[in-house]
Amino acid sequence: MPDLITLLNALCGFGAIVATQNGMLQLSCILILIAAIADGLDGSLARYTGGSEIGGALDSLADVISFGVAPAIIIAVHMGNKYFTLLAVCFYLTCGILRLARFSISKYNNNFFNGLPITAAGITVAAIILASNGQLQPIVMEFGSIVLGFLMVSSVPYMKIRGKEKTLPLTVIFAISILSYFLHTTHRSAFSVPLLLIMILYIISPIYIRNREKIHEQNKQHN
Repeated sequence: MPDLITLLNALCGFGAIVATQNGMLQLSCILILIAAIADGLDGSLARYTGGSEIGGALDSLADVISFGVAPAIIIAVHMGNKYFTLLAVCFYLTCGILRLARFSISKYNNNFFNGLPITAAGITVAAIILASNGQLQPIVMEFGSIVLGFLMVSSVPYMKIRGKEKTLPLTVIFAISILSYFLHTTHRSAFSVPLLLIMILYIISPIYIRNREKIHEQNKQHN
């Protein structure tokens, strides 16, 4: 079952690419969000059922499609395949591939990721486009692609989102963004603003983590 959900992740990524090529920008971003839900669900199920021998490799292959290739194509096509845009998305995709390769050989840490997860990067791209209704200057997406790429290959610690108290509100926010696609309203993009804000907070969360660690160390020294 976890592997089937992982394959759903990959198929959603492929669907996002096809939707982009057919001019359905918002649908492609929604499919990335569905792929992200599948990516979280297969990991949870694997921890309960034990998973399979190919589960880890399958997950990385699906992630590179849904959160690496698909967002890169969405940005490139939406921004008109301009020269600097193509360079930026190539950088994003390269960093995403390197991030997954490093993750596959890294020692397991139960609490933190080493660098921004590629799933979070892909969700951020989708959230930016959905919340802005696709009305962004190329420089914004180009700069964002480069920043996300650097964060993915960095050693910045990002906490793993686990536990019902964290995952349940996030699931609700995802559901609102996805369901808003089916609402025929001029303010549909507003429903994706909470998701974008959550992703921005997650991206800058290491600042809070480091400050908390510094305060903890200072308290230990005083004690």
